[in-house]
Amino acid sequence: MPKLSVEGPQASEAGRWLVRLNIRHRAGVERYGVARLTNNANGSGLDVLLLGHDRDDAIFMPYDIRERLGVAKGGELDFSLRKVGLWGLLRWYVRSPDPAVSIPAWIAVIGLALAIVGIVLDALPLICT
Repeated sequence: MPKLSVEGPQASEAGRWLVRLNIRHRAGVERYGVARLTNNANGSGLDVLLLGHDRDDAIFMPYDIRERLGVAKGGELDFSLRKVGLWGLLRWYVRSPDPAVSIPAWIAVIGLALAIVGIVLDALPLICT
């Protein structure tokens, strides 16, 4: 991957857990795809949601992501991207620090667990007889 200039997010996206990157640099990860973003200089990486942007000379990310990757705003980032699989995507949903993502994900996990308990309780009389 080329080195890209690191920019801050748009004002409406401050605090969101996403990165904006031109499609040329997304390594086949589609829009709204989750990928492992790794800083090649120090080896730190994290899973992020990728969105597009018109500029192909910059990567846009909020403060928290820049801090975890160890890169400063206005600096350059030599990075690599790897698309995560199904389990990585599910892990991203429940571990995301963005409450707009993690709260609905946890509600879904709890709902699934309650549904499984309901099915087991419903089938219990059939199993016991």
